[in-house]
Amino acid sequence: MDRKFKMKKLVKSVVILMTIVNSEVCHGVESENCKNRFPDDFIFGCATSSYQIEGAWNVDNKGESIWDRMTHSMPSRIADGHNGDIADNSYYLYKTDIDLIKQIGANAYRISISWPRILPNGLTDYINVEGIEYYNNVINEMLRSNVTPFISIYHWELPQKLQDLGGWENPKVVNWFVDYARVVFNEFGDRVKNWITLNEPNIFCIFGYDGTFAPGLNKSGQGDYSCGHNALLAHAKTYRMYHEEFYEKQKGTVGIAVAISWLVPENPDDPEEVAGSEISNVFWNDWILHPIFSSEGDYPKRMKDRIANYSSIQGFSRSRLPEFTKEQIELVKKSADFLGVNFYSAKFLTKLTNYDVKSTISFYGDTGMIATSKTFPKDRCTPWAMSNAIKKMNKELIIPKMLITENGIYDHGGLNDVNRAEYYYLHLNETLKLINEGFNIRGYFAWSLLDNFEWSDGYTQKYGLFSVDYTDPERTRTPKLSSEIITEIFKTKIVSDTFLNNGKVVSI
Repeated sequence: MDRKFKMKKLVKSVVILMTIVNSEVCHGVESENCKNRFPDDFIFGCATSSYQIEGAWNVDNKGESIWDRMTHSMPSRIADGHNGDIADNSYYLYKTDIDLIKQIGANAYRISISWPRILPNGLTDYINVEGIEYYNNVINEMLRSNVTPFISIYHWELPQKLQDLGGWENPKVVNWFVDYARVVFNEFGDRVKNWITLNEPNIFCIFGYDGTFAPGLNKSGQGDYSCGHNALLAHAKTYRMYHEEFYEKQKGTVGIAVAISWLVPENPDDPEEVAGSEISNVFWNDWILHPIFSSEGDYPKRMKDRIANYSSIQGFSRSRLPEFTKEQIELVKKSADFLGVNFYSAKFLTKLTNYDVKSTISFYGDTGMIATSKTFPKDRCTPWAMSNAIKKMNKELIIPKMLITENGIYDHGGLNDVNRAEYYYLHLNETLKLINEGFNIRGYFAWSLLDNFEWSDGYTQKYGLFSVDYTDPERTRTPKLSSEIITEIFKTKIVSDTFLNNGKVVSI
């Protein structure tokens, strides 16, 4: 009996049990079955982003983005040389995608808005009515389908015209972003109540300035810190603007999504690697989290001290890490109604070789560590690490509530994605354990609804619950095996132990 048939048989046989358990009234009842059930108001969704799925890159007066520029001018930076010009063609197939959201039992859909589709020049001197109409159509279709929109205002699509002016390194970007967000709130806030200002500023700043991601600049150790500094100010100023100008009428919430890492030493017996992994977690996570969610605000002291020390050794007259003023610290502190946690897997780190502080000016030089190719026993499926990261954050920071806004695993194609099915089961099970332990997690978004353009990896990595046929002009979507597990959990709100045998999904 092949694995796909076994998994399908398992799904069908367990539906009856899950339905019976689901029919119990869990309110006020202490039972093992109830512990396996998510709260009634829990948010189940899938996530995508505009550049990765929409296509229509120059349609209806959309402006050029930094990803349009990089993929067209430097295709060698992308693993397969491809781009998002057409991608999943969701600009025309958004109704199909929302039907898929309904099909799997999700009650929410996380999308992003393309800044250059709304403001082709990046600024408010020209607001593109075709772009406004498109997102109105998408939002209205979600609401007709009883799907709650969660919208990221920025998911890495900076207008190229703003990049030409310095992009995220230019302090003016703070007001550029606030002005853009105000247009978005004005146009869509009457129906959209869940906003994410920025998706993963730690990632788009680190990789955007080490040459990996757009804008493809090699300014690691300087450009990335300026980018992160301005991103935090842009987020905070937008948060304050929403609550001052829109909240009374719209009653929405505004948060930020951060890529959360769990970094461990490749050689746990090496004190230098242990210490290096600890400081790396500060750099990758707390760099963005600490100014918003700590009681004192500002960057983590360990990060500030390290960069200041290294900057001095390198001959700089001041730290390469920008400083917040006292007023800015207060602006940024407590500037989020929720934290979006984007988590994928734990990673091993090891010491940089041939590393000299004086001559190495980079983010990685500041940490002294680099990722290795070593993997865990179950490659890229580390739910325990997600749990450890969430527990650590909540112990050290003041986080009002959390949503897991991205969680997923890639493969290289195929419908019989047993590893992804197990990954989702184990991470949803871990999420439920955390809720039962008292952690305030309100929702879970699988990454991703569809196979899509995965940035520098192009179309070589597949994350979707639905496969997309890129040889077909219609971009046909086909459900994968993992969509069946997701569907049963989303529809019943239950993670049943029936799936397990000695801690493993029984069909694996």
